[in-house]
Amino acid sequence: MNDGKLNVQEPVEYDILVKIKKEDVHILNYLLEAEDNVMNIRSFEGEYLKVIATKDTVIDAIRLLENVRSLVDLEIVALKPNNGSAG
Repeated sequence: MNDGKLNVQEPVEYDILVKIKKEDVHILNYLLEAEDNVMNIRSFEGEYLKVIATKDTVIDAIRLLENVRSLVDLEIVALKPNNGSAG
């Protein structure tokens, strides 16, 4: 039965694109390992580092990235919904 509502799939994850120097990624990785299961560092997507977080942790992930800016020069440039695809 169609009640007139669109069947829109809610994102399960978000891609957070971060502008950071490649040589600083290892420092960021060490800092983020202290916060287990908040986000996962993936790879560079063009000039931006792709970090992934679940819909339940994306706000915490953004806050954590903003907090480490005092230790690592980075800038959050985009937040994109991701329905669980690895690409």
